[in-house]
Amino acid sequence: MKRFGIVNHDVISDPDLSLQAKGLYSLLACYADNARYCYPSISTLADVSNKSTTQISVYIKELKSKKYIKRVGKKIKLV
Repeated sequence: MKRFGIVNHDVISDPDLSLQAKGLYSLLACYADNARYCYPSISTLADVSNKSTTQISVYIKELKSKKYIKRVGKKIKLV
């Protein structure tokens, strides 16, 4: 099964966002449904991206601080 995701141009073109956070956003987009909700675990994201769970948490915080994602229960909403 091929996965693909729609990535917001504002995220990709944000010069203040790290390349790693942009990559994580792109990965999250591949897991998102039509309503832009996704719920992969931190460990799944770490395994797929070959990063540590600590690094993934840092990138998630970066995306949340820029308001590109938000937590809704256990799901992540791409904004």
